[in-house]
Amino acid sequence: MELSEKEKSLECVRRFQEGDRRAFDELVQIHKRKAYGFVLGMIGNSEDASDILQEGFLRVYQSLGRFRGDAGFKTWFYRILINLSRDVLRRRGRSRRVFAYSMDEADEDGKTREYPDLSLRPDDQAQQKELDELVRRIASGLSDRQREAFCLRYFQGMRSDEVASVLGCGVSTAKVHIFRALREVGRRIQPYLKEH
Repeated sequence: MELSEKEKSLECVRRFQEGDRRAFDELVQIHKRKAYGFVLGMIGNSEDASDILQEGFLRVYQSLGRFRGDAGFKTWFYRILINLSRDVLRRRGRSRRVFAYSMDEADEDGKTREYPDLSLRPDDQAQQKELDELVRRIASGLSDRQREAFCLRYFQGMRSDEVASVLGCGVSTAKVHIFRALREVGRRIQPYLKEH
């Protein structure tokens, strides 16, 4: 039976803690693609995203021996990435960039997520690209917490309780951030959808 991403991660953590340093490389392989997409979305710059991801994995490596598993590995790792992203944004002294998202085939529990057929006609592809850019612009105007919650929930596929754990808040607070972000994105995207 195939292990879920969550189970694979915990198995790698256990092996690493028992002295198998190769298990860390497996952890990197499991998480690097989604994590890069997430950080790129938070930062909007590929060089900074790569640097943050590298620093995040370094911090994981240094702390993994003490990881107790109170939160899932992914939750713990994404909390590190959010904090590093916030630090970079503060140092930049300028407004955050919009999220990008990765469309991975399965979420942490191994359940396949459904996505629309992206093999659109050229005119549909242009319209989709325009819509994606609009969503990016809208998201850039969200508060940090709303943007983080929105990105974690809808583009990383995390459940509300996982979003809450990553953000270090209660589930009801996470749901409020997600709801407000969706409401704002929906409100601002409505005129575009009416035109098309």
